[in-house]
Amino acid sequence: MSEGWLLWELMRILRYRKRTRFIKTRGKNHFLNELNRASERYLHIATHGRFSKRRGTYLVTPRGGRVYVDNLQDLWKDRNRSEIPELVVLSACHAGHADMVKAFSNAGCRYCIAPLHETLWEDAANFLVVFYKLLIGEGFTPWISYKNAFAGLSIALPKLSGAWRFYDWGEKCIP
Repeated sequence: MSEGWLLWELMRILRYRKRTRFIKTRGKNHFLNELNRASERYLHIATHGRFSKRRGTYLVTPRGGRVYVDNLQDLWKDRNRSEIPELVVLSACHAGHADMVKAFSNAGCRYCIAPLHETLWEDAANFLVVFYKLLIGEGFTPWISYKNAFAGLSIALPKLSGAWRFYDWGEKCIP
């Protein structure tokens, strides 16, 4: 079971499913098409992330596709700002590097949350369950949801992996 599927099940259990949508992508082109068509206010992308010294941060899609920052340069280009997702959560190791975050920010997405380092599956799941409970269930803003999830889990799980970061218009915010 993937962390994305676990979160989808949580949305069902908490009865948030009517406000969420789960898409299993089938490769790089399908991923990019679905990302460009996304109409939700919040996007959660559960995949693998890597960093290449030559090309920078990239996301790995099923069937071995690689989505680099330059693949995102035309993302949401024909949309009004109100039609662009407000938040992208990149649940992918190493996705919190500035190049990937700025690609989403430059496309018009205000907030981005992503881990800077390698992240254990269960740590991502723990962090995101608390984050989404606060965001969707309690109605807090993305920043307050992140800050409270981060603070609570830093105490409960001091060795939480990933070094999750919150960005506002591509700039890192410190809780």
